[in-house]
Amino acid sequence: MKWWIFWVSLAFTIVAAWLILYADVSPETLLSVGLGAISLIWLIILLTVPWNLYFSARRVVHETHLSRERGIEVPQAREDEAREIARRMLRFAIAGHLISAAVIAVITFYSGAQVGYYFAGFYLLATFFRPAGSYMSHLRERVTNLMEELHYPRQDVATLRTQVAELTDARTRLDQTVNELSESLDELRAELATAQAAAETADHDLNRRITQMSRRFDETVDGLSDNQELITGLKAFLRLVRSDSV
Repeated sequence: MKWWIFWVSLAFTIVAAWLILYADVSPETLLSVGLGAISLIWLIILLTVPWNLYFSARRVVHETHLSRERGIEVPQAREDEAREIARRMLRFAIAGHLISAAVIAVITFYSGAQVGYYFAGFYLLATFFRPAGSYMSHLRERVTNLMEELHYPRQDVATLRTQVAELTDARTRLDQTVNELSESLDELRAELATAQAAAETADHDLNRRITQMSRRFDETVDGLSDNQELITGLKAFLRLVRSDSV
């Protein structure tokens, strides 16, 4: 911002020097033009900054009443603060117009440039320009709001917003639940894979042991088949022993 002011001032100084030295413009004329430009810039600032703050504060007061009508609690201190800001800005804006007009009138009286009186009168008339324009804008906005309230009442809009907020919360909780279930399912899958691997290992060991036992059984049976004659002799000896005992 400071650099912008510096470059504008430098450009204005260069143009003024060129007009005085090469364009044969009198310093009085150049001074009148400069004062007129400064007056115009100051009028633009005066019509925007304080009046914008004033109407913004008034809008806060209006929205406070609307919020209370919808059942929303708003501290009284905030409304009082907004009213105080609006009161101060209104006084500042009106005083700015009056003081600016008086200063321009005094400068015009001593300088003898009659055009200054037109600027002073314009400053006085501008006091009513911005309020009138803002009032028309307020009426247009008010009519638009009334039309919207006929189609979409404020209470219905508030209810819909509450329902949307509840649905959003429910969806958030549902997403969290789904994420938790997904994590639990991944853990169960990992445990199932571990159990399946352990079962496959145990089944492999059991099959190996059964195979070993079958092999040993076959070897034992084969050994018994080779000693069949010995077994037959032992049985005959046992029958003989039993016969002698009888």
